[in-house]
Amino acid sequence: MAIACPGCSLPMAQLAVDAHYGRTVTLDLCHACGAFWFDVNESLALTPGAVLKLFVVIAERHQERCPPSGSPTCPRCRRTLALTSDMQRNVHFSYWRCPAEHGRFTTFAEFLREKNFVRPLSAPELEQLRANVKMIHCSSCGAPIDLDHTSTCGYCRAPVSVLDAKQVETVVAQLKHDETERRTVDPTLPMRLMADRLHVERLFKSLDHSPGLVEAGLAAVAELLTVGD
Repeated sequence: MAIACPGCSLPMAQLAVDAHYGRTVTLDLCHACGAFWFDVNESLALTPGAVLKLFVVIAERHQERCPPSGSPTCPRCRRTLALTSDMQRNVHFSYWRCPAEHGRFTTFAEFLREKNFVRPLSAPELEQLRANVKMIHCSSCGAPIDLDHTSTCGYCRAPVSVLDAKQVETVVAQLKHDETERRTVDPTLPMRLMADRLHVERLFKSLDHSPGLVEAGLAAVAELLTVGD
């Protein structure tokens, strides 16, 4: 069932995408706010192909968004979400987190930052921007940023960033490669898994007098990892 958007309370749209280990997850997104609601660990479960799919969704609807204002509330328990800062690949990003760990509310811009599509501006780029523009709006929350005094949003603390074409090209190419590799099935995999299983079973049988299960398991796995070296 559709849930109410934490930002504007309108019903959120739903989108089914691939997750790791052959699963499918149904994500909730609000085109009005330009944001996603991720239940616990849904963002981490996305396959490379799912990330690319969401990038296309963001690109198609990004201009329509009106970033959330005020204090978003959790659609599961209605508690006020906590603004949270995190870091991925040395890039800072933020989101609103449910204090009861039901999930998190992430704007499109912060999702792009988290997945490495967006990068902060360098010092020379900031100086050039200041020379031409005095005030911009934060791509994450919509708040005004006075470039004469700061290079980060005073509300959500997001740095002034840019969607770099070269960066996007690199990330998209890597995601496509990872998705192709994920979908490529090795025809010898079942036989190799069976051989590994039999090998481990024989090792465990030979370690009946080991001082403990952990020690026996470690010895078996170590032996397995050295096979074929």
